[in-house]
Amino acid sequence: MREAVIRALIYAGMGRASVDERGFETVRRLRGAHGDMPLSIFKALVREQFNMLLLDQHAALAAIPSMLPPDVQTRAAAFELVKQALGARGEFSAEDRQRMNEVAQLFGVDAGSGAARNLALVPSAGTQVQAKAS
Repeated sequence: MREAVIRALIYAGMGRASVDERGFETVRRLRGAHGDMPLSIFKALVREQFNMLLLDQHAALAAIPSMLPPDVQTRAAAFELVKQALGARGEFSAEDRQRMNEVAQLFGVDAGSGAARNLALVPSAGTQVQAKAS
């Protein structure tokens, strides 16, 4: 599940022109609160997920649902982590909302869930992602 969250976070933040220290701080706190993974391993995991997205973004995204547990509450909590890290910087742009809509679909978070409601997701044309196991 860590890989799926990191992959989703990287994808959702790809539209931003820069990296903000508030996002880094949030990710650092999340890493500390949700496990004792050494920083070197965490960095390698981030690089691996970033490279997967660069090599074949569609396949990397399509694999996310199969990387997550079937439990809807766990998926919603994982989506909340992505939202929290990306939201540390402030308001979401239109592109951020579009990417977060795609991530919400991949995580199986519907508009009625707490995570999606807090983000105020709005459907956009062309944001549907076909989820298929690879």
